[in-house]
Amino acid sequence: MEIYFDGYCPESLLKGKQVEMRLNEDDFWESEATGLQMTVFPPYATILRWRGKGKFRQSSDVASNSLVGLVITQAKQDEGKEIFPDEENIINNKFDLEWYLDEIHKSKEEFDAAKFNPNDTVFNEQKQYLSTIPKEDLQKLVQLFDNLKEHGYGDNFMSNDTFHDLHKTLYALKLIFNFKWMAWHKGWKNINDVNFDYSSCSLLDLSMYLTAIFRADRFSDGTIEQNFKNGTLNKIFDRLRDERHATNMVFLQ
Repeated sequence: MEIYFDGYCPESLLKGKQVEMRLNEDDFWESEATGLQMTVFPPYATILRWRGKGKFRQSSDVASNSLVGLVITQAKQDEGKEIFPDEENIINNKFDLEWYLDEIHKSKEEFDAAKFNPNDTVFNEQKQYLSTIPKEDLQKLVQLFDNLKEHGYGDNFMSNDTFHDLHKTLYALKLIFNFKWMAWHKGWKNINDVNFDYSSCSLLDLSMYLTAIFRADRFSDGTIEQNFKNGTLNKIFDRLRDERHATNMVFLQ
């Protein structure tokens, strides 16, 4: 069953309650009950990724008096565009809505704190560490990948010893490291683009892509397998094969 925005709080409607939304001091429509915030760009109504503080305009009208039948979307994740509709991610039903609501932050401060920060010191530290890895160790890692390719990506290939050796070595070399990979939206956009060219990536970039893919598999089973089979990991390891990676490439923010 498709859902639309008729001016009432979508989150409350899931619970069988009809709750009004009013303009707050930031000019967002905010639920009187849940703090859920929305912006309107007809024909779209966008649910923001952080909740409001209940500071309403004193003279504000309610959304249900003027809005009806708007398509509900997720908010864009690009920096500076977080209040605009992501037309590629329409919320069609209550299951989509429930899933998206789980991602909503309690406040703008919490939302900002969870953002990907390209200037985080962790990246400079990782870059310095990566420069100390002997090339022979990287060559051994690439050879493990080549062995896995020869084995093939059939059913249950991730349970064989060759994959386990590759997985263990990635972590042992610390190519998998701690950063806010879930919030690295540009990186995920590239990963999800099967035509993306990794040939200009630095070793730090490759470390970030590997971290995102291998860490994500813990939460979304099949992420690693998918990126083996669609050629993404093949491109990443081809770039690792190039010993010039550390001298002429720039970190992708």
